[in-house]
Amino acid sequence: MTASLRSLHRLFSSSFVLGGSPCSGKSTLAERLARDFGLPYYKVDDYQGQHLERADPDNHPTMTAYANMTWDQIWLSPVDRQVEDLFTFYTERFSMIHEDLVAYAGQEAIIMEGAAFLPSLIYAWGVQPRNALFLVPTKQFQLKHYSQRPWVEQILAACQNPQQAFANWMDRDHRFGLEIMQQAQDYVYQTVIVDGKTNIDAQYTRLIDHFQLSEGRWN
Repeated sequence: MTASLRSLHRLFSSSFVLGGSPCSGKSTLAERLARDFGLPYYKVDDYQGQHLERADPDNHPTMTAYANMTWDQIWLSPVDRQVEDLFTFYTERFSMIHEDLVAYAGQEAIIMEGAAFLPSLIYAWGVQPRNALFLVPTKQFQLKHYSQRPWVEQILAACQNPQQAFANWMDRDHRFGLEIMQQAQDYVYQTVIVDGKTNIDAQYTRLIDHFQLSEGRWN
């Protein structure tokens, strides 16, 4: 094993991973955690544009295809196919995440946040159950909060059938969340269902308790 791989294994084994479905509050919680505990924060969504630019057909065929598709081609394809492609997309992308994380190799621990941190992928890098948590929204919560995001309207405006595109999008993310829950169970990671009944402060308290940060594990 090379020195860089050893450094990445150490980073994954000591860091905190917040994964799960889109629109579940991951970023809000991760930002607060980073601020309160002085931890570096790697938000995978911030790197999506760079990752798509770096994708090549040989090593990242699904990512390359996605980068060249219209919104209609993405959202009006069969939902089963969309879910399958999303998992493949994240799996192809994980090597790029490794490259990004090399910059954090000297850190004792960081926060890694994003839907791309699939349970199966982080398990292979030695992330322990106490260091990972997956948030999955109910479909009702997801529909409510996606509808409030201006950039969603901009995407749908480019579709010939915005109503069907949105329905497929929500169905895809809901099914993705169900698969994440099953995968998390398979690898003994904990999942939190986000339904809007628990306020953000209570969610945050649960998060730091799960990561054992409230016990002085990190200062």
